[in-house]
Amino acid sequence: MSVDDTRPPPADEPGAGDDYDRMYQLIMGAWGSQVVRTMAGLSVADHLEAGPLTAEEIASRASADPDMTYRVLRAGVALGILSYDPDDRRFSGGAPLALLRSGSARTLKHYAQASAGPVFWGPALLMPETVARGRNHVTETLGCDVFEYFGRHPEDARLFSAGMTDLAAPVIDGAVDAIVAEDGQAVVDVGGANGALVCELLRRRPGLTGTVLDLPHVVPGAAEHAALRGLGDRLTATAGDFFAAVPPGDVVLLKHILHDWDDAACVRILSNVRAALRPGGRVHVIEMVMTPAAPSVSAALTDMAMLFATTGRERELPEYAGLLAAAGLRVSRVTPIHRPYAVIEAVDAG
Repeated sequence: MSVDDTRPPPADEPGAGDDYDRMYQLIMGAWGSQVVRTMAGLSVADHLEAGPLTAEEIASRASADPDMTYRVLRAGVALGILSYDPDDRRFSGGAPLALLRSGSARTLKHYAQASAGPVFWGPALLMPETVARGRNHVTETLGCDVFEYFGRHPEDARLFSAGMTDLAAPVIDGAVDAIVAEDGQAVVDVGGANGALVCELLRRRPGLTGTVLDLPHVVPGAAEHAALRGLGDRLTATAGDFFAAVPPGDVVLLKHILHDWDDAACVRILSNVRAALRPGGRVHVIEMVMTPAAPSVSAALTDMAMLFATTGRERELPEYAGLLAAAGLRVSRVTPIHRPYAVIEAVDAG
């Protein structure tokens, strides 16, 4: 027995039309995020890489409940992530599912788990209250700010770091092409997590050496990543705090850093960067850039995450120029890369 649900509602019925459906799906989008997060946690993409499987087979491999696994997979079909053959009851992966595969060069598996996880989900639930009072509820929800929380919860920190590496993959390609660096120069990746950006820069340009500066719980991952890529002799992982000082360098990289902080904190970071910059050196800020006339959905929604989870924000180009100027730096070049990202190059304004 089948049900025909393809007929449109009568034209005079309240809520008829595409606008209603779109708004309803936007409202329910939170549940879709949890479907993707759950599929990532169950490694559905990895299990289906060799071919179609039933829900029971996937549940067995993932140590999960078969009935609930089936329901999640069925939702995945509705979302266009999976396909389903009713004759043999097997699921197979659609093209989007490849982005949740562990070994994919463009994987978003860890980002799906981290971004829709409890660290961000709790503060997100209080977004209306955040907007009303002009300050988020992170401390009330987590007991501290996000970065302190990661320092206290290393497994969550590991997942978040891996998620940010996932997110950066398409950005890094364009950023490396846009970064100006000469043989013999020292590159400092400020808050560089596992050093994915500077490692790729060093891989493509053998005449450079690099340093990753990050918090003590992050540094071991950077050293491990460099060793795995055969760059252990050219890259140093240094524990530190970019609010206190930045190691000296000819090229300083700031990827996904400034958007986490308010203006005063950004100027403090950039002032430390300027103090560390060797004569003739360059700073490269890699961030989403907001464009009010044609806003990017990715940038706009990331800005909402900044709103409820950090003191930062996604900014427009003049705002970045203002922060740099306040720290004694001036914009020398802007290179748009993977939309909505850009590499904003700056030099000492003195």
